[in-house]
Amino acid sequence: MTDDPKATTLEDSTREDAAPPADAPEPEAEEAPLAEPEAKDSSPGAPDAGATAGDETSTRGGRFTRAKVVGALAAMLVTAITATAVLQWISAAQAEDARAGLESERALRLEVSGAASAFSRALLSYDYQNLQSTRSTLAAQATGDFLATYDTAFGGAMAQVIVKLKATSQATVREVYLADVDEATAHAIVVVDQQVNTSEAIRSVKDSHLKISLVKEKGSWKIHDVTVLGAASEDQYNLNGDEKNKD
Repeated sequence: MTDDPKATTLEDSTREDAAPPADAPEPEAEEAPLAEPEAKDSSPGAPDAGATAGDETSTRGGRFTRAKVVGALAAMLVTAITATAVLQWISAAQAEDARAGLESERALRLEVSGAASAFSRALLSYDYQNLQSTRSTLAAQATGDFLATYDTAFGGAMAQVIVKLKATSQATVREVYLADVDEATAHAIVVVDQQVNTSEAIRSVKDSHLKISLVKEKGSWKIHDVTVLGAASEDQYNLNGDEKNKD
């Protein structure tokens, strides 16, 4: 150690400078530095947790929306199919009802036509040997006071003439025209050809028109009234050789 006063003074000065004053406050302990947040991995391959959660929520929302749309479309499809099936069923039922109505009407008209035809044929067909058979047939097909009218026209003197001339008649129904047909009543025009053979002549009547009224009794059609409207032509051939025509 040197006795150089300058050196001592410098050293002492250095120590004085280095030593803190007695009354100087002690330096506060330095606070520990706050831990820095870990740096986020910004590499392209690392997914962002927040973004992933958002994507999942968005995906679930999209799936839910699509499910609702698909469900709505399915419901609409089912409704459309059901409506179509109902319409088809209604159309089929209506068509079936229409067919049934037509068949019922056709059957009804056939019944009326058959009754009018059978009666007209029986009325204008007879045999002098069995006039009672003709009357019985007509009685089964007629109603009301028709038999009284028939007896007036064909009974008594007329029946005697038929027997005297040994007359037989054969009628052929050509046409039956129906009008005003319902479940209880009907009207018809019947066109009939008739040939009458007697011991003296052969008489041919073409297109006789009969106006017939019918009623339904106990499930069967009966003749209520008959009017002879006339014939288109009449021809007669006498067996003695003379021929007469009446148009």
